[in-house]
This record gives sequence, structure tokens and C-alpha cells, in this order.
Amino acid sequence: MKIFPENVSVYGDDIDFLFWLITIVAGLATLIVLFLVIYPVLTRKKHKAKENIYVKGEGFKQLKWIYLAIFVMAVADFSFLIIESDGWIKTQETLPEKDFHVAIVGKQWLWEIIYPGPDGKLYTSDDVKKFNTMIVPQDAVIHMDLTAYDVLHSVFIPHARFKFDCLPGRKITRWVEFTKSGEYPMVCAEMCGVGHSRMVGKVVVLPQEKFEKELAKIYKK
Repeated sequence: MKIFPENVSVYGDDIDFLFWLITIVAGLATLIVLFLVIYPVLTRKKHKAKENIYVKGEGFKQLKWIYLAIFVMAVADFSFLIIESDGWIKTQETLPEKDFHVAIVGKQWLWEIIYPGPDGKLYTSDDVKKFNTMIVPQDAVIHMDLTAYDVLHSVFIPHARFKFDCLPGRKITRWVEFTKSGEYPMVCAEMCGVGHSRMVGKVVVLPQEKFEKELAKIYKK
């Protein structure tokens, strides 16, 4: 049984690895805490138990377990920061040279896709607007300008392990590169009103030659 949809982006494996690392560590920590809480309750026998005493929590004897927990948590947090740094820099702080540029605008309750016109430049008079379907080339770096018209939205492409907020009045550029052609869902992952569940689009990934033909059709319409 697959927990996640198939990964079709160049950085999806990095995201999956980080997810499982955090899940496993957090799961182990949860089991340890549950054991420490439940075990004494199950094993304590009233007739053999010593008289309860008031512990003030002063002195190293009592505080050592708190110090140990703080130390373990600090080591875990800093380890996560070190492990995730390469992935963070790759996905959030680096913009590889683009092969195609497109804009995604969230609005209640649809996705507006803005393609560069025949001049190849975005935000010029020959731009083309489409709705809910984004066509992009395979094995190409796609720059996506993300924004919103009305309220906060969030572009979520599960197969690409891509999720980022679209903010009204602000343009944020992120990138993705698909490694496999096909159709993949693109949904809104932020509650944006009564029609939120209907805000579903798709990404159509095509080999370069087919993509150019489809793009030419878009220009003719």
C-alpha cells in the first residue's frame, strides 16, 4: 500500500526522506513518553507502595531528567536543521535557470494560469490566460509566480511534493521540475471559503515536442 502518490519531481525524494525522519523520531519520542507515564500506573501495587513524598524538584537529583530531555531535544532539533539544510537551500533559496515561466493566480474558487505569449515573456500584452489546467514541459525547470486575487490560497501538487501559499498583493517565485509526463492534480491546501473543496485543477506534463504543439494551440485560441 502506497502512503504517498508517486513522486515525479527532482526534489521529491528529499522531501519524503525528511518527512519519514521526523515521523520516526517523533514517534519514538511519543512511545518513550507513553511508556514512562503508563508503566508506573500499571505496575504500582497499592499495598506495596511507599508513602508518597512531596518532591520540590530542587537539586540535580530531580532536575537531571529535565536537563537530559532538554539536551536530547536540542540535539534532535539541530540535527534536523543540518540534515534539511541542503533540501531547504535547493527548494527555497535557489532558483535554477528557467526553461519555462508561468504564473499561477488563486481566486475563489479556481486557478488562473497565465502563460507568456509568443514573445516568450510574462506580463506583456500577448500573455494568455487559462483556468485550472497548467501545461508544462517534462524535464524542464519551471518558474512559477504565485499570487492571489482575493484571499489566502495554497498551491499543492502532491505528486511533485510542491506546496506553497499564494498571498494577495505579493508575488512569490518558486520552481519545480517534473521527471515524468502525465496528468497530476493541483488543489488548494488552504481554507479559502465555502467553495474551497471545488478548487481543483490539474498539471499536464508533456514531452518537449508535444508541449510546444499544445502551447501553439493555446496561442491560436
